[in-house]
Formats: sequence, C-alpha cells, structure tokens
Amino acid sequence: MKTIGIAVTDPHDWTGVALCNSVTCSGMKPVMFSFSSATSDVLSGKIHAGKLELSALDAIIVRDLGPAEQNGAALRFDILCQLKDSGVAVINPPEAIARAANKYVSSCLFQKNGIPTPRTVVTGDVDAALGALSSFGRAVVKPVFGYKGIGVECVKNDPRGETKLRMLLEKNGMLYIQEFIRNPGRDIRVFVVDGEVKGSIYRIAPIGSWINNLSQGGNAKVCALTQEQEKIALKAAKVTGTVYAGVDIIEGDRDYVLEINGTPSGKGIFEACGVDVTVGIAEYVFNLV
Repeated sequence: MKTIGIAVTDPHDWTGVALCNSVTCSGMKPVMFSFSSATSDVLSGKIHAGKLELSALDAIIVRDLGPAEQNGAALRFDILCQLKDSGVAVINPPEAIARAANKYVSSCLFQKNGIPTPRTVVTGDVDAALGALSSFGRAVVKPVFGYKGIGVECVKNDPRGETKLRMLLEKNGMLYIQEFIRNPGRDIRVFVVDGEVKGSIYRIAPIGSWINNLSQGGNAKVCALTQEQEKIALKAAKVTGTVYAGVDIIEGDRDYVLEINGTPSGKGIFEACGVDVTVGIAEYVFNLV
C-alpha cells in the first residue's frame, strides 16, 4: 500500500482531514505531519518529521508549510525540494508553490502569458510608489508573500493615502501595489485540479469591509463561471505549474486574475457547492504513484 504524507500544521484543518479521507478512499495510506518538526540528517540523507521518515514516503501532498520566520520558511522549502529530488512525489511541486506564493513572480507570469491582471507596480522607491498611486487613483497594497488577506491595505490617491503608502514602504522596505478594480463587492475563487475546474464560489465581503477572503469573514456562494473565467483560471494554474490551485478572479470592466494560491483550502467550495475537491487531488496522486 502506498503511503502518502499530508503536510499540514493544524491536524484539525478541514482540508487536511478531507485529504486524509480521500487518500484512504483511494486505497492509499495517509499520514499527517507538520513541517515545523522536519529534521534533515545531512550525512545520512534521511529526512524526518518526528518519527516519520519523510524520505520513505511515496508522495507528499502539501496543504501548508506552516508559519515560520524567513530562515525557517527557506529551510522547509529546501527540504521539500530535497524530498522531490530524492524521488518522493510532491504535490504541489515545490517550484509551483514558490511561483504561486510570490505575487510578483505570478503577476509577471500572468502578464507574460496574456492572462489579464490589474496594473501592478513593485518597488522600494517612494517616488515610484507615489507615481503608481497617482496613476491608479486607488490601489491595493499587498505583501508579496502573504495569505488569507492579512496585511492587505486599500489606499486612495489623497494626502491620507500618500501618508499610508509612505508608512507601509518604511515598514516593509518594498511594496506590491495593484490597481484597485471597481467590482460588484465580491471576487471569485476557482478551484482547479489537474487542468479541470472542480468548483467555484463568489466570496462576498462582510458589511463594512472590502476584503472578500473567507478567513476575514467573507461569505461564500455558488458561482457559475463564464467561459472566459474558466479559461483564464485554467491558464493561470497551468503557467504556474500547480496541480491544484485556488485562482482568484475579480469582475471589473473585464475579468482579471488577481492572484493564485498553491496551497488553498477546499472548505469554502465544499460548504457552498457540496464539492469535495480533495477527491480529485487524491485521484491524481493515486495515478501518479
């Protein structure tokens, strides 16, 4: 029986638990572990998480790498790359996780491959940042490496917005500035698995907020995608190399891909649509190993 590691920080995480169930139903053995306890013995080449030998697994499904400071995050990623190089199938592949996690890199990929995305400027220069804000009129400032809508700010091209922008630049050293797209007060999360859309939802911001993330109090409703929305979601997943992904789309004067998540939760899709996206992920792994 093939043994599949499920990398997840919270053992009660909905998606982590669902992945375990789907892996079991596919005839494989799931084993949960956290990268926070990962240990690499350089001399022997063996990698463990607690008593679990990760280098002996047939595959690893990465739900998350867990919160960590810069050095810790880099080490966990390096270990993931080492596991892949040793022959362990890793889903999503490390390079795909890296592309999706880095908003600057993914935005460049979208632009290069003709995927519509809002105008974006990444800079550490205050004049360039203020120039972008002036050009956009209203902008969304995000951490380049961020998740769950944490640290996202909306600023207007006025004295208050300029002051906010200066403060954020001083604090972070650089800024990812994206044009604010006028929208119906919602965005779309599309869940893609192995080149196929498995489900899609509207994420609607709570009253008094403009951030739609479910982790920030947003509400999920079933979304029927247009052909164009499905097309750009599938293309975004393909160019980043993700086997499974959450693609975020905003409806403006046209549809734009905002960003892509390489370790997305499937809970919102399940609760709104009744679709368990982890079944498709498990099936992919079963056919792979």
